[in-house]
Amino acid sequence: MTNTFLIIDDDVNVRKMLTYIIMKNNLGKVVEELNSGEQAPEEIMFYQPDIVLIDFLLPQKDGIEIIRSCRTLGYKGKFIMISQVDNDTMIAKAYENGIVFFIHKPINIIEAINVIKGVCENLRLERSVAMIKDAVFHIEQAKQTNVEVNWRQEIEHIFTAIGIIVESGCKDLTKLIEKIITIKKKSPASIYQLQDIYRQIAEEESLQNNGSIHARTIEQRIRRTILKALENIAELGNDDYYNCKFIEYSNVLFDFKQVKQEIKHINNPREDRGKINVKKFVEGIISKLNF
Repeated sequence: MTNTFLIIDDDVNVRKMLTYIIMKNNLGKVVEELNSGEQAPEEIMFYQPDIVLIDFLLPQKDGIEIIRSCRTLGYKGKFIMISQVDNDTMIAKAYENGIVFFIHKPINIIEAINVIKGVCENLRLERSVAMIKDAVFHIEQAKQTNVEVNWRQEIEHIFTAIGIIVESGCKDLTKLIEKIITIKKKSPASIYQLQDIYRQIAEEESLQNNGSIHARTIEQRIRRTILKALENIAELGNDDYYNCKFIEYSNVLFDFKQVKQEIKHINNPREDRGKINVKKFVEGIISKLNF
């Protein structure tokens, strides 16, 4: 199935570049280009594109406002945010509104291709999962247990691929992902707070070990493990920018700008390290699972 795209950016050169990238790499078909956010929700609902590439800052309506309007109207497609914003608060706001993927300005062609391919792959997996769910709707509960085993194995496979399977915080990270999956199964649109889940994990671990584990300890273990994953991915990219694991995971699990910063740190320890975002990492993992 060919994916359809709608591009919203007030810079015609950005729109043309993204259209060229999509067409040149056979990623899908661009059904419309918009130069402002004024009529964007209406146009998105009319065309129902699979993927919307949307500028963070737009005339009339900004990207976040458009996304909220479309979700309220029932749009189910994917958004990729095009951004030159470095403000952590604004970026966090985008994550809170469901943005997992960013393309940074000025546009890096390799980054743009990787991000768009990643979203297309997620759509393919979602469609496959939907077909499977339709086919097995009436199969007994025992089969569901097997599905859960499968996605747990998928988590282990990803952790092995990015080199963190032996890290001490890997079990805590797995618990975090499993709890978020449980939340999403009950209601895909549910909003969760990481701190609440850290506390749940800490309480469960305290009961199991007859001790006192603090939520902050759980958070630190998880952050150290994700930071190790960032380091591993950056090392792969530093050795070979076209490494298949680097291409597959650098945009899905991390902010690509931070991956590049970590590469700078590897080559010059005086440079700041790249930063991680726990929610983006976890949502990226979940986007690759069949559950």
